[in-house]
Amino acid sequence: MTNPTDIILYDRLMKRKVNGEFTGSIISKCKDKIIFSNNIRISDDEGISIIQGLLVGFEKDVNKVIAVSKKSDFLWKNLEEDILEYSVLIPEDTMEQYDKGQFSDDFPYTLNLLHTAGLLLNAPDNRINHLDFFKGEILKNPVCSVLKGILVADRVVIDDKGDPYFYDCLIIGRDEHEDLKVSYDTIVNLDEKNVDYIIILGIEELKI
Repeated sequence: MTNPTDIILYDRLMKRKVNGEFTGSIISKCKDKIIFSNNIRISDDEGISIIQGLLVGFEKDVNKVIAVSKKSDFLWKNLEEDILEYSVLIPEDTMEQYDKGQFSDDFPYTLNLLHTAGLLLNAPDNRINHLDFFKGEILKNPVCSVLKGILVADRVVIDDKGDPYFYDCLIIGRDEHEDLKVSYDTIVNLDEKNVDYIIILGIEELKI
C-alpha cells in the first residue's frame, strides 16, 4: 500500500486535518455511510463541506432497511461531535490503474442493476444475504464496507460456493498503527464475516 501524506485530508482518529479546497476523486467515511465526491472544503472556521456528494449506505424504511445512494450537500461544523471519520483524496496514478482495469459496459455477461440494491448486510438486528441468489453472476459497481475500511470495485463475481470475488479494486483501510492507507488490487476475496455490507450501485443513480 502507498500512503503519500498529502492524500489524507481529514482523519478524526489520528487528529489530522488539512485546510484548503480540494478536487479530484475523494472518498469519505461517515459512520456507517460512504460519500463519493469530486470536491471538499476544509477550514478551521467553517468546518468541512462537500457539494453534491454521492451518499451510499443503508437506511431504515418503516420496518426494514434498504440500500440507498443519493446526491446531497454535506457540512460538518463541530468535528469533535460530528460523525465524519475520514476523507481521502485518491492518488491520480491509483485512479489510472482503476480506470484501466474496468470492464466495458457492453460486456454481455455483466449485470448492471437499474437501481441501487443491498447484496449483503451483516447487522445484529437486520441481515441481508443475496450472495447465493447471484452465484455465477458478474455484478457491476459494488461498494463494500469492511472492518476499518472501504473497498470500491468495478465488479464482483459470486463463485459457486457463494463467496464474493472483487475485481479492479480501490481499497482504503488502516494498518497495524491505525494509519490510513490507499491501494489498488486486481482481485480481492473477502470472508463475508469481515464485511459490514456490500451494495451494488444502480446505473440510474450513477447518471445523476
